[in-house]
Amino acid sequence: MKPAGPPPPAIFREWLSRDPAPAYLLYGDGAGLAGLLAKAWEQKLRGEAVPIELFRWTVEDLGKESPTAAWRSPSFFSRLRIFTLPDLAEMKKGHRDEIRAYLETPEPSAMLILRGTDFRQARTFSAARNLLSDAPREEKAVEALAQHAVRAAGEGGTKLTRESALFLARWVGASFDALDAEIGKVLAFAAGRGEVVEEDIRAVCVSRGAVDPFRLAETLVRKDGKTCLALFRRFAAVAEPEDYHKLNGAVAWFLRNRIQGKGSAGGVTPRRAGEIFRALSRIDREMKGESRLSPGQLYEIRLLSLLA
Repeated sequence: MKPAGPPPPAIFREWLSRDPAPAYLLYGDGAGLAGLLAKAWEQKLRGEAVPIELFRWTVEDLGKESPTAAWRSPSFFSRLRIFTLPDLAEMKKGHRDEIRAYLETPEPSAMLILRGTDFRQARTFSAARNLLSDAPREEKAVEALAQHAVRAAGEGGTKLTRESALFLARWVGASFDALDAEIGKVLAFAAGRGEVVEEDIRAVCVSRGAVDPFRLAETLVRKDGKTCLALFRRFAAVAEPEDYHKLNGAVAWFLRNRIQGKGSAGGVTPRRAGEIFRALSRIDREMKGESRLSPGQLYEIRLLSLLA
């Protein structure tokens, strides 16, 4: 008898207990879990000896050929083809409309996995036919990624504590793709020691940047405006858009530790913590589609408000 594969992520257990649906949509704080859902279906179906093919499409791929024609063309080599598509917010309206039209009568041998960082847009899209959707809260998304990281480390013969895995998941901005890229680096760094600790994650994933985000967070808590803004502007000078999500995660992690009394510089008042958490939440929403400003502009505006 073939050994059972790993259990499906708890967040997707209901979906994976049924037959594959024509399409899935993860949006809001859960948009970064699309890759995890694709991997979960891959593991389940391969464990059941179902021949499958995996495709990861970019916005450019959508423009190269007729997506509908590709989805409606069964393969000689697989029973099911899984297409992970780009962010709905990055697609042209014509492509979103084409997906909606396709889902009226979907091809049984194709599965589409969609994600949407623009919450309002994705919530409207979720009304499409033959589409299962979910918008997990940030805590659930982070927990799902942390569980995957612990499992991946275990498969590599290394122990990763839940707390360290949560730290990693928050640092990468609740994105499976970013987590998958970082976990391999962390495991290689800790090779031979049998355990990954938070210091390893800091060394590999955090300290490689020009600015330590935890020092920036500390200056923010203290309202050291001059130092905080100087650090932020150094960070912004080389940051990619996804780096701001990581910065948000690092600041939130630092703040939670201070609330719990961890760290050499003591705690933080409930009022100050509340101010910063509300600002982080607002930054997150705005970066996911509720503002036309760049991530750097959004962040600096909110920092200036917190430092006033």
